[in-house]
Amino acid sequence: MEHLKCDLKCLSRDILADIMARLDGSTLASAACTCSDLRGIARNQRLWKQLCNSTWPSTALDEAQHLISSSTDGFRRFYADSYPLISNDHKDANNYFPIQPTLISPSNFALFIDVYYREKCITPSVLDGIPMETDFGQDDDTTTGLMSWVLNCPFKVVPSDINDEDIEDGDDGHDFISLVGKADDRKAGNLSSWKPLSVKKIWASNGDYILHFGCIIPVQERLQLPHNLAKCLIVARCNIEEKHGYLRSKEVSMHIEDTSGAYVNGGKSLIILNQALYCSRSNNRHAVKKGYIQFEGRKQEIIRKKKLEETMADWLCISFEVVILLILGYRILPIYYMVQ
Repeated sequence: MEHLKCDLKCLSRDILADIMARLDGSTLASAACTCSDLRGIARNQRLWKQLCNSTWPSTALDEAQHLISSSTDGFRRFYADSYPLISNDHKDANNYFPIQPTLISPSNFALFIDVYYREKCITPSVLDGIPMETDFGQDDDTTTGLMSWVLNCPFKVVPSDINDEDIEDGDDGHDFISLVGKADDRKAGNLSSWKPLSVKKIWASNGDYILHFGCIIPVQERLQLPHNLAKCLIVARCNIEEKHGYLRSKEVSMHIEDTSGAYVNGGKSLIILNQALYCSRSNNRHAVKKGYIQFEGRKQEIIRKKKLEETMADWLCISFEVVILLILGYRILPIYYMVQ
């Protein structure tokens, strides 16, 4: 029986490039590992730029070009870093992460934000620098005071240009926020999740929906966070206008909290975001979901212990008050009978 052979050398480079331009990122990377010819075609940044632009429209904005294309393989690296989800399977975060600086400026990062609804990106935006009250690098007393205030206050990012948006009727939505470090290595990371981690309806506010996206980030012991874990939480608040048939996005925000549910301050949050760029990645969303469930389980365990401690403290106070009343009653009653 005659075996059929497909020799890629029989095809022109233009035809191969056109074929590979129709592949998704994972298939394109796999094809590049088969032979030197396909590897050379896969190195073409035009292919990876097209993939990034179609997957995350924010990368096609003018503000994003100098942030990604500053290196020779910028779009390929951005896709490789941002497509998988951040995994929290590090057993020893202290040895895994590189040496972290004690002070990180918000201007060291850039945020690529894409809000999707019914598989359509509605508000792509780029923030060159995390928006905070002040930046570093000035020596006057006012700036120093503001810097100290920012570093010690709870960290929260609320992009103003993606709030109060009216969205056409649909049935599915998700967020994407990619963090890019503007250091020499230009690392990137996907801070969001492919699907909502939780959905809640707030009946007290005319039926607003709260959608939670995010990831679990392992942190170093020097940050002194419970279980050495932090949750980067992206909160999308929206409302469905039933009469007019559209979705109103009220707010999209991002903050970081520990396993006790407390917001992490600005100084630690910037260090955690920098560590997120060096976390391992995973395409297994079930494993990432399992890590989130474990984080929430530890959070509920801490809350339960706090409630138990508060209950024991309340009973101790009540017991102490009862003892005091009994002692006072024992001392006062004989005096009363003597007077009678």
